[in-house]
Amino acid sequence: MQLRRSSAFALYIGSYFPLCLVLLAQDIDFEVTKSSLCSPSEWFDIACQVPLLHPFWSIGAVVVSATCLLITLWTLGKADVAHRICIAEAKHIPADLINYIIPYVVSFMGLDFASPSKIVGFAVFFVLIFWITYRSGQIVMNPILAVFGWKLFEIKYNFLQSRDQLSGRVLARIEIEPNRTYAHGNIQDVMIVRETQSGG
Repeated sequence: MQLRRSSAFALYIGSYFPLCLVLLAQDIDFEVTKSSLCSPSEWFDIACQVPLLHPFWSIGAVVVSATCLLITLWTLGKADVAHRICIAEAKHIPADLINYIIPYVVSFMGLDFASPSKIVGFAVFFVLIFWITYRSGQIVMNPILAVFGWKLFEIKYNFLQSRDQLSGRVLARIEIEPNRTYAHGNIQDVMIVRETQSGG
């Protein structure tokens, strides 16, 4: 399945949800929190102070990234796995999924909602990293997926109608075992593997 740029960008933004939470925590105005906070019934009162320095940016970033993360999980769950493959070898490689976190962390270093120049610089960097990730076909390689039970495997396999052995990397929410048949599909260049309906 080849993703459109808009869908791919949504998947990309979803990977930044935890760091948006970090930015939200860093944006808390502790001077406001020292005074009495508004009760839920007063949230829409003009006099009610939100204990955030930049509520539009910090809350907006969390809402947008959380929505995009849900889109990512939905996309993976709905991936078409019409083909069947037989696994010859399978190796869990968790460190490789974590390696995708490097540009993810670097892009947030020194980010401050109070500095427009840093926001603009971050936006340029963010778009460039997205474009590189999208063009490389690895947009689904989201380190946050590990929290939701997704694992990265290196496998050797063949299609049922062929004896030619191939190799690749797959994302799966199951343990992949040798000498078993699985349902297989692709999102861009990343393979998605699930149990067959018969369970094997």
